[in-house]
Amino acid sequence: KKRKSNMTYEAFLELTKKNIKRFLPEPFQEGKVEIRESLKNNSIRRHGLCVTNSQRNKLVPVLYLENYYQELEQGKGIEDIWQEIAQDYRNYQKEEVMINGTPIREWDYETIKKGLTVYVRNAQENVDFLADCPHEIREDLALVYGFHVLVDGEKDGSAIINYDRLKWLGVSEEQLKQDAWENMKQSNPPCFLDLQDMLAKMYFDEPGDVKAGSLEHLEDVDPNAMMYVLTNSNQVNGAVYMCDEEVMSLIAEKLGSDLIVIPSSIHETIILKETENMSVRELNAMVEAVNAEAVNPQERLGNFVYRFDREAQRLEKAVEQAEELDFEPGMSPVFA
Repeated sequence: KKRKSNMTYEAFLELTKKNIKRFLPEPFQEGKVEIRESLKNNSIRRHGLCVTNSQRNKLVPVLYLENYYQELEQGKGIEDIWQEIAQDYRNYQKEEVMINGTPIREWDYETIKKGLTVYVRNAQENVDFLADCPHEIREDLALVYGFHVLVDGEKDGSAIINYDRLKWLGVSEEQLKQDAWENMKQSNPPCFLDLQDMLAKMYFDEPGDVKAGSLEHLEDVDPNAMMYVLTNSNQVNGAVYMCDEEVMSLIAEKLGSDLIVIPSSIHETIILKETENMSVRELNAMVEAVNAEAVNPQERLGNFVYRFDREAQRLEKAVEQAEELDFEPGMSPVFA
């Protein structure tokens, strides 16, 4: 029977940093071992091991250590774990990172530009994270910019562009934002379906033609359906399109209504036609309950619903409409 370790996580990180080079081959001996704390979405902190050299603009893999610590807690020997970490890190080092078929090893803007994208995050839950990277605030949401890569042709990877990385890339924030929106709309366009069709697409993998730069499936949508889903063509990080006034205006016109937008996760939003009998309070409570029970903490977008004003073409936080009270002229309002 394996004996469980009582080593703290902090001690594990420190010992790993000191000892990992013993298990790494010669080329890594000149590098500097770092344990970097990364702020992920919703202020979730993760610790990653990387071995850096003096070339600051080179891309280096970061291997997150939380799962290895869990193995230690479950009784695996620490030297066996270091052996595993070293092997995994060597494998990562050999993997080819591609953007649109182009191998990438350093911060080269012309290559990175082809993988640029926009992510939406909850602003209140990411205050420290946002302080370090270019962003734009919309209501209580934040738009941040990064790029999407394929590792060895199949595994997805991504990186947020912070101010340091922006400096290495040598472009302005304005240029970055413009290029990120343009590239995302071209390579991973918005996709709008009624909920039933979306479930069929997810579970039965019905093929659809990707029309680059267009709002997919809009013309086929039934304007009288109960509920709709807005995402992107690969259904990952697709909620960002709720912040695109052009996309939202097209949807509002198609449905002939102002819209209620429910942030189910960072990947997609639920869209409803706004009706007079909707209770924003109840919708907010529903979103909060679903977040707590069914959404990974790192994928939550927020606990509030939004509305898109069709005439003003603006997204805003939905507020409960107070009941209108009519009084005769000269009467004083009396409340029981």
